Amino acid sequence: MSIVDPLTQAYRCTQNTPLGCKKPRETIKEIPGAKFCLECGFPTPLPAQSEIRGRLGTYRISNLLRSQGLGRLYKAIQISNGQPVVVKEFLLPNRCFNSAEAAQRRSVVRQMPFNTSKSREFRVITPVEAIADPSCDRIHLIFPNSTASTSTLKQTLQKSGAFPSDKTRQVLLQVLQTLHFIHNQSTAGAKPFGAAHGNLSLNSLLISDDAYVYTCDLADWEQLFTTASPQASSPAQDLIDLGLIGFSLWTGQAIESGALPNLRETQHWPQDDPPLKDFLHRLLALDAPFENAAEARQMLLKLPQPDSARIVQANREPEKKRKKRSRKYWLLSLLALPILGGLLWLILPRSSSHAESNQFKRLLPSFADVNGIQPGQYPYTGEALGTWSTVLGKKPVSDRNIRTLLTQPKSDVEATFEYRGYRPERSPLNEVLTANGKAEFAIASLSTQLPDGLLQEPIAYDGLLVYVPAYKSKNLPHLLNGQISLEQLQQIFTGQITNWQQLDSGLPDLPIKPYRPKEPEALRLFQQKVLENDPQLIAQFRKVEQRSTFDTLRSIATGEQQSEAGSISFGLLTQTWDQCKVYPLALSQNNKTPVQPLLRQTTSGIVKSISPTDNLCLEKKPLPNLSVFQSGQYPLNMPLIVAYPLDNNLPGHNSGPLFAKFLKTQDGQYLLQQAGLVPLQSTPKTHQLSQPIVNR
Repeated sequence: MSIVDPLTQAYRCTQNTPLGCKKPRETIKEIPGAKFCLECGFPTPLPAQSEIRGRLGTYRISNLLRSQGLGRLYKAIQISNGQPVVVKEFLLPNRCFNSAEAAQRRSVVRQMPFNTSKSREFRVITPVEAIADPSCDRIHLIFPNSTASTSTLKQTLQKSGAFPSDKTRQVLLQVLQTLHFIHNQSTAGAKPFGAAHGNLSLNSLLISDDAYVYTCDLADWEQLFTTASPQASSPAQDLIDLGLIGFSLWTGQAIESGALPNLRETQHWPQDDPPLKDFLHRLLALDAPFENAAEARQMLLKLPQPDSARIVQANREPEKKRKKRSRKYWLLSLLALPILGGLLWLILPRSSSHAESNQFKRLLPSFADVNGIQPGQYPYTGEALGTWSTVLGKKPVSDRNIRTLLTQPKSDVEATFEYRGYRPERSPLNEVLTANGKAEFAIASLSTQLPDGLLQEPIAYDGLLVYVPAYKSKNLPHLLNGQISLEQLQQIFTGQITNWQQLDSGLPDLPIKPYRPKEPEALRLFQQKVLENDPQLIAQFRKVEQRSTFDTLRSIATGEQQSEAGSISFGLLTQTWDQCKVYPLALSQNNKTPVQPLLRQTTSGIVKSISPTDNLCLEKKPLPNLSVFQSGQYPLNMPLIVAYPLDNNLPGHNSGPLFAKFLKTQDGQYLLQQAGLVPLQSTPKTHQLSQPIVNR
């Protein structure tokens, strides 16, 4: 979807692009302080050393970078700390907007979401503040660091030429993950980014030097600064626009939607990756379109890689052509079959994880590779009885727990990260805000909106498992078909249903015994996702008998089956995923297909979802299903974050993101996965911890 630029229509620019024209810049060089272009009257850029005062600080302009969308980008610094920022400037000239229209846009901008929960995790470029001075015909958005000024895909394409198919796949994978987030996020029923991106193009996607792809210039922002009526955006159109982007990258042609060739014709496509071509056909809706971004991403992950695809295609060669081959090659063909089969066995099963393996390799290898740490004491905190306190006690390396490994992550620098626990009734996030000297930052599962004054850095995914006893008698996992809905959970944990037979006539006449855990994180997420923060439902929920997850699991494992047969409870992923005496139920929401959070490996090496017929105590330990947490398909998932102060005068503003860097290295992600969390980047089975950690 293209957004109409009102500035080009209002000003008679000789280059027909007033935002990108050199004349306004030349004007301020010739006449310092000039406000308008000498040639067409278009507003000139801000001169170097100009200062913009905002709520979070004052920003000094260094230089103009480029035009971007319907605005200009400037390199700048925050004066109080010298940190780099990017300023995006939108113009409200009276040739395009009358005073009422300009005031309305200033008002809307002030209410737009800033630093939206998860936006950084899913690579959506969002500002930390907007400056909309009523006395000025300009609006300025402030973006932290320099990510917002990264090269666009169009610039990269013009500089480097066509992307190879594997790099094209990498871009598509990342953007599909971002689109899944945008299409499914909501805050109190509202959509912070609208229903869709709505403005997806080579110009609204940025690519960093380490190949991370970011989205910017969402339609909800850009359409504020056009005089045309807002155009409706949709997830389906986003997928079509992404298909066009994929085609452009792969062929090296920066094609706009209005100048498309007939993409059904084979001659327009590269021939080195037929599965990618078929995939893009579906994105472009030339073949059966994908239902949503998550489905498209899963399909892309499963595509055979180009080399294996050519092998498969060669085996499908028409029969008539094969018969024309000389018979003298038939014996060689027979001899080659085992080799060919071996190649397919080696290549195809791993193809779905090849792209994610490449992403993992881009991470810093280990703690020793993290720079910028200074000697000192860096106290931090977390939720009492929660995920992080559980993780710290895990021992994935010999007899040393994760707390020991993270206390001084770099052995050659005397920098100590001391964990300080607090009582369950005290929020670790409030500790960071009110007592930053005692706790510079916190690690918490983000089940609610982050409080004002804090920023976040995601490090992994967490969630809840809902479980019932795995008894052979009164076999609830089997009778429930291994699944339950969030609506049914709401009825059970608020006392609306008290007997399993009320749930389904095929279930036994057995009293339901729900148990609330004591862990605050688990309760908060359940109240948000299952009870929808309804005060009346929460009041009923608090009447349910409460005991710790440890006590519930122990009672089911060692107690009388008669007394525990009808019980049901829930607990944090890190505390429940490896318990074989209970069965974690697949969860459904809004009549969607139930999602099972755990996988198991069969004796033949196949990995599949656990089922009620499995004896989890005789099998290898189950594993969290990484993809359903990373994609957000599992209903009771949440990110685990490092929360740190927005105020850059507080020490946690620097130490928080630095600690997150250690956890986002290859070794850091491996340790978190071994502790039962879902990493941001899936760790290969072959990964080995670096020697400085092993030998510590």
